[in-house]
Amino acid sequence: MRAALPLVLLTLATTASAQDGARYPVQPKSLPDAEEIALAMSAAPEEVSSRADIYALRGTKFEKIRSGTNGTACLVARDYHPGSLYPICFDQEGVRTLMLREMREVSLRAEGIPEPRIEEMVQEEMASGKLPKATKAALAYMMSPRQVLYSSADSTGRRVGQWFPHVMMANVGISKEQLGLSSRYLYVQAGGEAGSLHEFVVLTAVWSDGKPAK
Repeated sequence: MRAALPLVLLTLATTASAQDGARYPVQPKSLPDAEEIALAMSAAPEEVSSRADIYALRGTKFEKIRSGTNGTACLVARDYHPGSLYPICFDQEGVRTLMLREMREVSLRAEGIPEPRIEEMVQEEMASGKLPKATKAALAYMMSPRQVLYSSADSTGRRVGQWFPHVMMANVGISKEQLGLSSRYLYVQAGGEAGSLHEFVVLTAVWSDGKPAK
């Protein structure tokens, strides 16, 4: 879901180092199950993630490596940047929609498809209905203290590292104009098909483990 990181990252990233011992592009690869589960669970508070399905990239496809009970799901997304880690948990509507798009993007990277082509393919699949769109508000948690974020998924992305814990709400019908404010803790950003998808991003006061955010 980091495909729609707040635009403020573009500013913050100009002072961040992009060096991580490897060079772009690095094809994504998951950790062993126990490590991948712990990392995925770190995306959301324990109340959510302890009962969530957990998915991990195996080869070029995602597989469920742990079954949950609450209808939510977590995974670790990665882009082509060295060391990128995007632990994300999705609510039930997010599982049905947002998560499938995230999985598709990461799977295409695992196949070695160039990032510009990935963006085109995903947009085409959303337009055709192959990738479903949310029909109601969908939520994604990105509250992991272990996040390693980049300002964008393409080769121009700069390493931001640990940014802020946040949740992203898609399909809530909120525009920047409607809010009428500029806040350090609230962002509305356009993305998706022809800017049709708007995500309401809220920074939280604590990480998923309860420790205060900076």
